[in-house]
Amino acid sequence: MKKIKTNIERKYLPTFADLIDILTINQIKEIKFSDKKVAYTKEIKKICHDIDLIIDEKKVKINSKLIRIIILIAQLNLYIWENKDKMQKETPENYSKLLKHAHQLNGIRNSMKNKISEEIGDKDPGKKRTNVETDDLKGWDIHVD
Repeated sequence: MKKIKTNIERKYLPTFADLIDILTINQIKEIKFSDKKVAYTKEIKKICHDIDLIIDEKKVKINSKLIRIIILIAQLNLYIWENKDKMQKETPENYSKLLKHAHQLNGIRNSMKNKISEEIGDKDPGKKRTNVETDDLKGWDIHVD
């Protein structure tokens, strides 16, 4: 009989969706901050360890929809990162516009994290992301159904 792995073996306790999100952010950092590459690589290995445990424990079935959502989260995180880099160089008026845009993109990102949770059968309402506002966001009409 196969032993069921428990949270005791986990390095982190965020949800599967949050771990995917954290993984994509650390992947960006690993590339952008080459002077700290070793540290980010170690962090990525720990995150991957926990993702693998959850995949085994919950018997997550990888499918094209889940892959697409993960890719979208990675793209959103990179776009948000680049947007925040621009914010540091802008006037107060443009800064506010870019900040609103970053919050709107975070709304899509959180919607995608909710979709990951749905896709793997995690129905705990306490884990659902609520800040999914994207008022007036143009050009980001994304459907993964």
